[in-house]
Amino acid sequence: MGLGGTSARFVAALGLASTVFTLSVSEDVSINTAHLLTTRDEKDPTDFSWVVNWAAIGDSFTAGIGSGHQLGSSVGLDDAWKCSRYDYSWAKIVDDALGSSVKNFQFEACSGDRTDGIYEQVDELRNSLDVVMMTAGGNDLCLGAMIKTCVIMPWDGEDACEAIIDKAQENIDTILKDNIRQVLTKLNGKIKKDGALVYSGYAPFFNTDNEDCADPKKQNWALKGWRWWQFWNWLNTSLKLTIDRRKKFNTLVEGINNAISEVVEEFDKDTAIGYRATFSDWSSWPGIVDGQFCSPKSTGWYPDPEQPDLLFIKFNTAVSGTPPHDETKRRDLGSGNSSGVVAGAVDIDSPEPEAHDSGAEEMKRRLEAYQDQLRGRLTRKHIYDSLLWKSSNPRAEVLHKLDARAPTAPGCPGDNLPGVPLGLGLPDSFLSIFHPNKQGHEAMAGYALQNLVYVRAQILGVDDGLCAQARDDFTCWQKSGRKAYVDFARVDENYKDFCDDVKPDANTINWKWEKKYHEGTPDEHTIVLQLRDGASSFDKDQCLESLDRIINSCDGGDDKNPLNFKFGGRWIRGNYDYQINPKKDRDMITKRDGTCRGWWKLFFTSYRIYGRGWASYEHGQKTLLQSMRDCGSAVTGWKFDYCDGGCGADGVDDYEWVAEFNLPVYGGVACMKNNWVPRRSSAEWYSEGSTTLGCIGAA
Repeated sequence: MGLGGTSARFVAALGLASTVFTLSVSEDVSINTAHLLTTRDEKDPTDFSWVVNWAAIGDSFTAGIGSGHQLGSSVGLDDAWKCSRYDYSWAKIVDDALGSSVKNFQFEACSGDRTDGIYEQVDELRNSLDVVMMTAGGNDLCLGAMIKTCVIMPWDGEDACEAIIDKAQENIDTILKDNIRQVLTKLNGKIKKDGALVYSGYAPFFNTDNEDCADPKKQNWALKGWRWWQFWNWLNTSLKLTIDRRKKFNTLVEGINNAISEVVEEFDKDTAIGYRATFSDWSSWPGIVDGQFCSPKSTGWYPDPEQPDLLFIKFNTAVSGTPPHDETKRRDLGSGNSSGVVAGAVDIDSPEPEAHDSGAEEMKRRLEAYQDQLRGRLTRKHIYDSLLWKSSNPRAEVLHKLDARAPTAPGCPGDNLPGVPLGLGLPDSFLSIFHPNKQGHEAMAGYALQNLVYVRAQILGVDDGLCAQARDDFTCWQKSGRKAYVDFARVDENYKDFCDDVKPDANTINWKWEKKYHEGTPDEHTIVLQLRDGASSFDKDQCLESLDRIINSCDGGDDKNPLNFKFGGRWIRGNYDYQINPKKDRDMITKRDGTCRGWWKLFFTSYRIYGRGWASYEHGQKTLLQSMRDCGSAVTGWKFDYCDGGCGADGVDDYEWVAEFNLPVYGGVACMKNNWVPRRSSAEWYSEGSTTLGCIGAA
């Protein structure tokens, strides 16, 4: 059974017992809710009866494009329809959870709005609101242009993709925080004193564990059916969705979340602001439940029973084959409307593709089927600026000139230029890709509710009551079958650095701190601290104690591991989850050794060294190279590489690295032939091709 489930189950997992009650009570059950509310503690932060008037503003992540049924009418083209608001957005889930005390809910979020549009949304809000929840900022990073140019229509080349990524980073560094400040300042006139703002962040789209998404034999993310729009690029090859590119996208999401979090904390502490504010950070959840694109489990099909907890909408990226059987088939696009949804609404979250369709064919079929039905949407004022397809939005520049306090236009590459008119009349089943699906919105709702409880507790000056029953779960990764390990000395040094470096955000619950060490080497590993169930504080002593136990209680006393390598592990201590995660799978090394060979070349000798179990974290700089210099040798022509698949000579290929360099002739006798250099690292080397200690060819 997947981890997605209903919003009630998700909220329950977060420890919101009272919210679960609200979500799970059937309309047919007769309960005297008024009696329940009057008997509750007036300072219970999990009691939502204080929320009478509230609103949700923001972009398509709050509007919920593609999640459930579209609200409004395609006939009347009302605002709900124009803005692609959906009935299973996280804002609607939250509204249901808040219960019967809510008298007025304003759902103003509009798909495609950048911060300038969200700034305008605030004008539509009533005064004296108890709560506002929102998303904003993603469109200011040109994410739509980035996805288009780098992922699904990637024929403009590497330079075009990198230009958009650079622009996104520039906007994070220059305009994003000020744009957010303008919106939050304007909200001060709409939210009542001691009201609450819950600002939800974004989550990284991509798993980066392997290169399946970049392998054209396994998955294809380029929509070849739309290549005819770019006839000038017909001869260009498409960019691959590599690990490196995915990491860049994820880093941008981390950057926008950091910017949002910092501004929210700033406003929460500002005594001139009447409301309290909190940042709802759900970014770790997709990784926890295997809910990201490019998961090693993914078949490429959508929906994918091999990855039931995917949290984002996508199209079929499988290269070939028949879609796997999915017992939980989605409703057909033409199915009837559910209760409470007006005529013209459609349910388009993860429609099931036909077995014979490729990704491009399926998309084209759906587009053609919808074209006539949705022709009227050509008049939608926001269709030119969806999260996925953003064209010119000149009102941003005009607004900024008229109002100096208004957000700055992001100036995304492609603004004000002709391009692929993929906004015109296209269905939300297309525009919704790279947005949260129903399970994604359940996650956002669960985190938002938990953060509402947290900020309400701050207002009341009480404990938030979210702490789950104390949990103590200790796991050693080697016992779970993992094969990645690192040198003891490395992790023993790095865990202290990690705990010294943690900088908690006092205004954010469930925050995560992660640090990577020795990237690209056999000793690469991450150390992680993930807070859960409403926790927000940090205890350095507990951090040191927890990581020390993982290091020293796992992997010891093992005859098969005489060098005491560390496989890492995990210790969940109540609301604190500590992890040490080695990244490189390795065969067990029982001896630090290597081979050495020299070639005399008159004035110097050239050497080639293969090694394993040492020099495994610093490209030989602090071990092999430093030892030769300490020996008095002048090293030239230095080259050092790690071998991902093993390397060696004379039929032996299980060494982890190779080094090549030159030494003066005298250095061979003083440093190489007698094994002085490797022994500085508790290692030995043998003449290449033999079992003789020393270095053959060392003059």
